[in-house]
Amino acid sequence: MFLGLFLISSTGIAQFNSNQTPSLFNSIYDVEKLSIEIITDLDKVINERKSVDYIDSKITFYDGKEEISQWDIGVIHRGRFRRRICDFPPIKLNFSKKALKENGLANFDKFKLITHCLDDKTMSTEFVARELLAYRIYNEISPYSYRAKFVKVTYRDHKNKGKKIQRYGVLVEPTSELEARINATEVDEDMMNPDPNLINTTVENQVSMFQYMIGNEDWSIQMMRNVKAFQSNADGKYILVPYDFDFSGLVNASYAIPNNNYGLSSVEQRYYLGMATTPNILRYTKKIFESKKDHILKIIKDLPKLSSGGEYYISQYIEAFYTDIDLVPVPMVSEADLEAATKENGGK
Repeated sequence: MFLGLFLISSTGIAQFNSNQTPSLFNSIYDVEKLSIEIITDLDKVINERKSVDYIDSKITFYDGKEEISQWDIGVIHRGRFRRRICDFPPIKLNFSKKALKENGLANFDKFKLITHCLDDKTMSTEFVARELLAYRIYNEISPYSYRAKFVKVTYRDHKNKGKKIQRYGVLVEPTSELEARINATEVDEDMMNPDPNLINTTVENQVSMFQYMIGNEDWSIQMMRNVKAFQSNADGKYILVPYDFDFSGLVNASYAIPNNNYGLSSVEQRYYLGMATTPNILRYTKKIFESKKDHILKIIKDLPKLSSGGEYYISQYIEAFYTDIDLVPVPMVSEADLEAATKENGGK
């Protein structure tokens, strides 16, 4: 049953208009002291990672000590690498569409929860905070981005509620909610090698520059790894949206492995993986990034639970990007060649 009031996010990224049905994610997004309690079968969550079945669970949202709402949900494992190697695997929370509707909410029902990977409280909090930071930075750069919410999580066992694990995590906006917010429809998630002539090249260049900024080589347009494509309902173009940044140099997680396909020996090294672009698009991208520099450094400074050492490291890492922004090895194509290729492919 939903017990709380709806809070509309005041961030600069795209939001619903007043005529749209409120959402559960919006109702919690601006809660300053958000925490959640998940009652579930902890043994299944931690030890039965190959299971593809939902685990009946219950979640309660709190603003400080005040209960906001409580829901019956299904919990299921997600991810690949982290599911295998983490002390606590990443999970997805599935809400009942019927229950959401009965409480006057939109049916955006599936939330990713970025969980703590390591049992070590200090390190796990640091890495979770850094990954949240990557989402927040891209929110600043582009409206075509997942919103993410830092949250204190208590996991309790359904048979023995005294058995609990308390850590920090990140709730990620449901993909269905992002679709509605950006007026686009997710392309088949199993799609590979998307037609480059269908990709919104301006957005793609911003995604690629951002990935270079944070030192992330764990993504691919061709393989559609850690990036989703949404087809715009306005012009039919594919809008790319990145996610999962724990292998980036910005996060610099202890378990991250450098991508040796590009001859990298450290996750802190940067390697550009984007498509060829035109001088005009690149100039526009650089202008956006340069205009956001002070805002990004403030986001780093103000992020809760980020250690002082982490703040210093990330600030220096981002400053190094800006120092060399004119040297980013972006492959180029002329406006004429791009136009010719577009016409050759049916003028899409």
